[in-house]
Amino acid sequence: MHYKDFLSFDQTVNLIKHVGGKRTVLVMGENGIGKTSLHKALSADPDFADFIKPTPIDCTQLSDGSLYMPDIDRERGVSRELPNERLGLSFVNQRGATDSKPVLGMFDEIGKVPQFVKNIVAPIYYERRVGSMFFADGSVWFAATNLATEGLSDYMEPHHRNRLVIAYMRKASLDEWLTRFAIPNRLNAMLLAFLEEHPIFFDSFLDYAEGGKYYGKDIEKDNPGIFNPNTVQDAYASPRSIHAASDILDVADKLDPHTLEQALNGTVGKAFTSLLMSFMRFGQQVPSSDVIKSDPLTAPVPANKLAQQIVVFRAITQSRSRDDADAFTTYIKRLEPEMQSLLCRRVSESDDATLGLFSTVQPFVEMLSDNRIYYKA
Repeated sequence: MHYKDFLSFDQTVNLIKHVGGKRTVLVMGENGIGKTSLHKALSADPDFADFIKPTPIDCTQLSDGSLYMPDIDRERGVSRELPNERLGLSFVNQRGATDSKPVLGMFDEIGKVPQFVKNIVAPIYYERRVGSMFFADGSVWFAATNLATEGLSDYMEPHHRNRLVIAYMRKASLDEWLTRFAIPNRLNAMLLAFLEEHPIFFDSFLDYAEGGKYYGKDIEKDNPGIFNPNTVQDAYASPRSIHAASDILDVADKLDPHTLEQALNGTVGKAFTSLLMSFMRFGQQVPSSDVIKSDPLTAPVPANKLAQQIVVFRAITQSRSRDDADAFTTYIKRLEPEMQSLLCRRVSESDDATLGLFSTVQPFVEMLSDNRIYYKA
């Protein structure tokens, strides 16, 4: 299967939402791209508001008795299996019970476990059943694991795969990641400005495989910073590790330069870190957010465009009020037109909260009008 045929995160969520009540979707994708986050996205969907939503189950942590245990009913002279509470299934919440609720659940890393664990899980994702107890109608269970080509020991036997809906999920593009995750979660502005300049770190090793957009090129030469299953890497850039790098950068002022560099090396790898550390020097030219907010009309403007780009992402991630958004936008109107269009584009494509905040300030409304050719209303 060619990488161009993989589904996006949003497409995968939509598939699980509409198919998962009757069929279990097995999501396969490379490591660190947010497969586990599918459960969080589905849990936030209003259609699942009344569902019981147990924490995703890491199948590599399961053993005998992890999901159900035998129970003896001496009065009736029978035994039965009682489910673990993490499944959301019980005598009072099963099919046929009064006021029972459906369950939204996830089995993570299902391809990495021994066969006996897969056998334990199988009745749940085949029949929505543990022993003689069935989940309430409409219950959604899905699973996730890595690609076999990553060499992480992921494997599903043919007879198991044949009963599942297999969906391959791709790595998010930079635009998707910024819009869906980074900006709503207020990740480090320096990091976001850096990635705007280096979107290559959101490429996948599958882009270099047959059918990929870089097929025929050398991944080790052209993009050594991303995951490569054909070489040994201490660390590499993925959406997951880039998020971790953001946490490190948030406390960069408390770390000496050597400690900061080594922490980043051990998180996103040397190829990513070396470029980032060079980029961070431009950040020293950027006036502080407090200076900009206190006097946006006279605060110094850095001549370097990369430094100006950092200001744009600070504006997006650090604006907490109308006054903040107003001050940052007033300041950015003094920057290069390219920076104004960048602000318009990133805000207009962002989450509702960010767009709603900036849309209430006049300087931004004027900027949108001036740059309407650059953004999609």
